[in-house]
Amino acid sequence: MAEITDVRIYRTKGNGNIKAYASVSLDNEFVVKGIKVLEGEKGIWVGMPSRKTKDGSFQDVFHPVSKEARDKIVNAVLKAYRESE
Repeated sequence: MAEITDVRIYRTKGNGNIKAYASVSLDNEFVVKGIKVLEGEKGIWVGMPSRKTKDGSFQDVFHPVSKEARDKIVNAVLKAYRESE
């Protein structure tokens, strides 16, 4: 798995369910933008960048392949989000 070298949090204004957007740098070589920090019925969670398809559903444009990789990204984003308060 690539090393997470930077996480940037961009908090949103307002009372919607999107609380912030995040950018994650991997190995100081790639940046993934459009990661969302959302608040739902079960608390805060992280959504990967996605796009709306013609049929109205959403498809991730970036997603980790393994559970370990997903957990690493989610944990880094949530940590940075909590530290930005």
